[in-house]
Amino acid sequence: MYRRNFSLMFFSFLLAGCAASETRSLVSRDDLPASKYKKIAVFIENLDAAERPVAEKIVVSALQNAGVSAASGAEIFGGRGTSLSEKAKASIVQNEFDAVVYLTVVEKGIVEERIPNAFFDGQMVQYNFGFVTVGHNLTANYIIKPDGSVYQPMLALKTKVDMQDTKSAKEVWTSETISTGSAQITNMPTLFTQASDQIVTKMREDSAI
Repeated sequence: MYRRNFSLMFFSFLLAGCAASETRSLVSRDDLPASKYKKIAVFIENLDAAERPVAEKIVVSALQNAGVSAASGAEIFGGRGTSLSEKAKASIVQNEFDAVVYLTVVEKGIVEERIPNAFFDGQMVQYNFGFVTVGHNLTANYIIKPDGSVYQPMLALKTKVDMQDTKSAKEVWTSETISTGSAQITNMPTLFTQASDQIVTKMREDSAI
């Protein structure tokens, strides 16, 4: 239903030590309606059944907070029985919404980020700030490599979003977002919230909503 073939600009992103998100987008301005999109159906892809409801709620809430009438696939089809065909689902979406947002989870999990100016001296993690060296022994919070370099575990979420016009079936907006945070103080719903807020902000900046 409403799939596409659209080239996406991939980008590199330096993981930040604190919680952070960054979004890059491509927009087909000639295909965006002057009235913008006000009713959007949301579908989460490549996420297991246990995590999907939470992610859908976060994305839908971010859109609603921006003044968009949004609903997830589960909400749209939930009360209509289990025997709907794909054609029937497509017809419902086309008649009730002016755009569809597909959010795909590309990657998620723990990654290692090197801490600049930090090294392990055999007993303690030392931070060299040029004019002073500070050390502490909480090595359990770090990943120590054989060469003495020091890394920290980061929770990372990479998502891709495609927005499609339901009337023309054209891909009108696409983005890629990377959100990261310390694995010790950040959880995946927090990263989904950060990513969703950034995505919706970018949609507004690009005049899609």
